[in-house]
Amino acid sequence: MSKYLSSDKNGTNEQNLSFYTSACEEDPELKSFDSSLDQRLSKLKRSLTTGGKTGNNSLNAVKSVCGFLVEVNQNLAENIIANKDLLKSEDLTFLVGLYHESSTSTLDLFNTVRNCTNKAKLSIVIIQIAIQQFKKESMDTEIGGNKKKYAETLEELNNVKAMGDPFGDEFKEKLKSVRAENLMLLGKLGELEKKLEKQQDKLKKKRKLTTIAFASVAASILAVEVCACCVVPQAALNGAVQGAAGLTQLMATGGLYANAKMKNRENDLDRQKEVVDIMFDNTKVNIQGTNTINSLVDKLINSLSLILVNVEGAVVKREEEAVKLRMEAIRDEVEAFATAIKEVGEAVATCNSCVASGKLQVLEHITNSMSSKGKKK
Repeated sequence: MSKYLSSDKNGTNEQNLSFYTSACEEDPELKSFDSSLDQRLSKLKRSLTTGGKTGNNSLNAVKSVCGFLVEVNQNLAENIIANKDLLKSEDLTFLVGLYHESSTSTLDLFNTVRNCTNKAKLSIVIIQIAIQQFKKESMDTEIGGNKKKYAETLEELNNVKAMGDPFGDEFKEKLKSVRAENLMLLGKLGELEKKLEKQQDKLKKKRKLTTIAFASVAASILAVEVCACCVVPQAALNGAVQGAAGLTQLMATGGLYANAKMKNRENDLDRQKEVVDIMFDNTKVNIQGTNTINSLVDKLINSLSLILVNVEGAVVKREEEAVKLRMEAIRDEVEAFATAIKEVGEAVATCNSCVASGKLQVLEHITNSMSSKGKKK
């Protein structure tokens, strides 16, 4: 079909030829269709040439062209029926909003962890005071009367006991909620990604259908022109050719318009899928960050639990030897507790930065996509 269209040097037709030939090069099925159409047109020309030699121009021409038009348009109808459900569009607004809500909840969880970690830091300060007090009272040999040895140490340990677990139920509830949000969002993003991929596939079929329609109409017009050359007197032939040229121009303009519209839609789907991919990847990072924080918090809580067990033992028994043994155990655990606090703090800072930059990345991508779309218009 391309070789027949290329004979018209009209600028609009050249644009149409460009989109048609590139579409055929990209799609094996369209290439096969184009080849089949070429064969039909060649067969039609041979039939008309044979008719001219036998003197049956009019009858053979009309019969051949009618057969050709029926065959081409039947093929077009079959393609239309096969691709009748090609319209649908997706709006990312809901999931983008959901992503930002989920990211905000994740950041809020990290802020909760930071606040709880600060409380844990206060606990370690009191523990260190208790250790210093224990050293001081261990060296004091003048304690007697109503005052028991390690009384001030026990007072500080009571303060540690009163503070308890700095994470408590608040962290656990928020962690559970954020996990559920992120997993739900990940699932919805995965579903939308599949829908967009299906839409992209349907749009490719739609562009293919438009290309087939373009070639079918062009071939039909060309067949009528060839027929006119065989059966119509010269004066009427000029009018027929002019009319066919007008139809070709109209068809070319419509073909370009439809192709441009679908190309814009393809670009829109590509941009939507890019945003979905970014949110999907960022949500996985958020989940990984949350899991890391939870693991480190568990380590911190376990470390603190060991200290609190010894604090409880010292406070309850209140005997000199018991306090001494418990304080030595606390002193051994305090370094691990301090390390756990530091690890949680560093992880929160890193994850907080990742989530915040992820939100910004999505916003920037949407803004840039809208700006790019505006410029193309």
